[in-house]
Amino acid sequence: MDFAGLTSLAGGYAEARAVQAAVELGIFDSLETPRDAAGVADTVKADPRATELLLDALVAIGLLNKTLSLYSLNEASATYLIQRSPKYLGGMIRFDASSWNSWGQLAETVRSGKPARSPDMYQNRREETERFIAAMDSLVRARGDAAVVVGKIDLSRVKRLLDVGSGPATYPIEFCRRHPQLQATVFDLPATLAVTETFVRAAGLGDRIRLVAGDYRTENIPGGHDIAFLSNIIHGEAAEVNARLIAKLHGALVEGGRIVIKDHILNEAHTHPASGAVFALLMLLTTERGKCYSFTEVQGWLESAGFHDVHEVPLPAPLTSSLVIGTK
Repeated sequence: MDFAGLTSLAGGYAEARAVQAAVELGIFDSLETPRDAAGVADTVKADPRATELLLDALVAIGLLNKTLSLYSLNEASATYLIQRSPKYLGGMIRFDASSWNSWGQLAETVRSGKPARSPDMYQNRREETERFIAAMDSLVRARGDAAVVVGKIDLSRVKRLLDVGSGPATYPIEFCRRHPQLQATVFDLPATLAVTETFVRAAGLGDRIRLVAGDYRTENIPGGHDIAFLSNIIHGEAAEVNARLIAKLHGALVEGGRIVIKDHILNEAHTHPASGAVFALLMLLTTERGKCYSFTEVQGWLESAGFHDVHEVPLPAPLTSSLVIGTK
């Protein structure tokens, strides 16, 4: 890495905060019609001089166009940064902004080994739960994860799917839309399911997606399923918790059933892909003992639970994760 690359990396928070502030202020939505800085400032109720500086920065980093004194959306901002877009990423950007204080405590967390915030899985405050679940839905829809995953696993003969820790139910919603024979059960924490219900109802799939409240760490998981799906669950837990969960899921599947795990899967050195290695720091900050794991580690849990034919299915960019699949 050269000097320019290092300084850009070390100060990269500046660009991130500019984007986060613009989303919070409604800058991008205000520019569905091109405006000058004064017009944007009036629309979002902000200071004109400060607004102009932010707008120029957004042009400089590639998120807006500027022609004479008029600012306008470009392809990226029109696709991902206005609320009416089906690929709106604002939910994830707002969640990232809410994590700012936790990241500010990284050095202390490394010293102490203790998380920077209560590792409550965003269950204790409705506002935090809603923001977290909206972020998960926003990211998956904007990036297209569910559409990619449904093309990687054969669901044509699957009748009963279990999604553990589903959050907004974005995956079972997509799976059910693609496969009319499919019935899904979402097993998640009570505060999460209060939010999940709004997503399922909006999708018109309340008759095909059943919501079951429970804690997979301590409670039994409903059985009789053809597939158990876990997206972004194992990185939030210690290895022994994951091993127990996977053993439970083995019991929740019919003979010949499959488990599908979607997560950051690292190399044996835990250094690649970089997105997973850096994401593990967020788990350090926000969970008790979460981290990202290698394929060998995940394979070990699955085989110990009784799964066979365990294999990894890499997912294409811009996705940053892989599938690990095993058969009972």
